[in-house]
Amino acid sequence: MTLKINFSHHYAKMPYGFQESKLLDVLPTRLEDLSPDFLRYDTSYLDGGEEKQYKLPKSGNYMVLLLQACSGAGPLWTTIRSQWPASKLEYYRSHIGEVFECEITEKLLSSCPPERPARRR
Repeated sequence: MTLKINFSHHYAKMPYGFQESKLLDVLPTRLEDLSPDFLRYDTSYLDGGEEKQYKLPKSGNYMVLLLQACSGAGPLWTTIRSQWPASKLEYYRSHIGEVFECEITEKLLSSCPPERPARRR
């Protein structure tokens, strides 16, 4: 079974080789205990050249996944995940030491207008 972590955007934090990342640790936390700088690091992405942040609630039970790119041979990086449903924390903890496929699932919009059917003459 392929282990997967889906991402809604290509985040600035994602290092070279992030697509295959080894899960090193799972750190339970509350969002309100994380610094604004860490939250910005973890949620920043570019949209049309403009920096944006993925919206998170102000508080709640979350976890920080500590990952290592290139299947465990590359740079360290993190992602914040909700602990909901309750089984999610245990799920990730049970896969510490394993490699996850990290996939970006955002829908990219084409800059070209849709093709129109040819007119009959």
